[in-house]
Amino acid sequence: MRCVLIVAAALLSIAVGLSEKREIILGMPGGIYEGNIKDPEAIEAVKQALVEFKRRAVSSGKLGASDTVIVGDVVDVKEQVVAGKKFIITIKLGVTSKCAGDAKDGFVSAKVCSDSESLGQHKIEVVSQPWMAAKYMFGEFEDVEGPELKSYWSQ
Repeated sequence: MRCVLIVAAALLSIAVGLSEKREIILGMPGGIYEGNIKDPEAIEAVKQALVEFKRRAVSSGKLGASDTVIVGDVVDVKEQVVAGKKFIITIKLGVTSKCAGDAKDGFVSAKVCSDSESLGQHKIEVVSQPWMAAKYMFGEFEDVEGPELKSYWSQ
């Protein structure tokens, strides 16, 4: 009888634990860690995210021929080991039609473009899998503050 009660208590504690929402804990194995913004892998993930943002924005019809993507500072990079390495990039990003003359390949630096009202803070998830044919996969896009750009990301 005592054995049955112990097993029942263990199963109940497991069921309660599974139903609770898990917190993101930095520093746990498989958890999310602070990344290094100057790390070459992180820099490449940012570049890939920007190219993908522009590609999706053009594909969705939201980015017109006269529009330019404004690229500001990378605010934060977090990393997580998954089937590859996931980068959670927080970046200042925007879209404008005012700085096309200063743009190169559809991108302009926020330091050059004075349209700061169009600049917001956004999070982009990028998974690097260098052994795969498609080396980068793209996950969620989140508007943190400022103008809404998530609809540009949606396909």
